[in-house]
Amino acid sequence: MVFNINFSLILQYAVMVGILVVIFLTPSFLAAENGKSKYDNMRVRVGSWLFGWSFIGWIFALFISSKK
Repeated sequence: MVFNINFSLILQYAVMVGILVVIFLTPSFLAAENGKSKYDNMRVRVGSWLFGWSFIGWIFALFISSKK
């Protein structure tokens, strides 16, 4: 049995997963950069991790993290 490994396809998937991780973690990064309290930072992280799979949850976490 011959395995045909397409390295460019593997590289494309790796880059896409990296981009998705960065997008998913953006609210937590913004909360830390905006000097949020520990409670707000925790609220953003938990909201992003639990409800980040839905676009509404991710937008909520992004809103809380960027609100001054």
